[in-house]
Amino acid sequence: MLKIIVPLLALSLLLGASNYENGDEAYEDGDIKSAISYWEKGSKAGELESQFMLGLLYLRGDDVTPDIQKAASLLANTFAQDDETLQITVALVYYKNRGHTAQDKKAIELFEAAVDKEGKVAQYNLGMLFVDGSAVAKDMKKGAYFIKKSKDANYTKALQAWKKYNLSRY
Repeated sequence: MLKIIVPLLALSLLLGASNYENGDEAYEDGDIKSAISYWEKGSKAGELESQFMLGLLYLRGDDVTPDIQKAASLLANTFAQDDETLQITVALVYYKNRGHTAQDKKAIELFEAAVDKEGKVAQYNLGMLFVDGSAVAKDMKKGAYFIKKSKDANYTKALQAWKKYNLSRY
């Protein structure tokens, strides 16, 4: 067994596993402190995956004291990426994991401010979550608000959704 582990360890050192990967492995092994340490290093180095994982931990309070400001800051970085799947995932996390406390409302305000700042794709995706009502409570007014921002930035999908759902009435 040792003959297998030593070469694998040497290979992983040569290949240089990312902080995210090391953190993910530590988390799976139940070593939360090490996972957080790796993800914090990765976050400082600009690893989007590390920022995402830390953001989730701080948002949900998984194994750490919840910190809405920190979560919002870390997760907002994902909106700088043109990755719709990642943006939708973050939106779902916010809207499914927040309740109705004052702190939850603040988290959603921070999240929406990040979406406003980051651009048309994120705005469209968030708007469609509200319009469809498949992942969060349906809210046509809120959906129209975000899709209008995206439409005003000339995002084609938003222009189409604006017409399809007749969002001008909201």
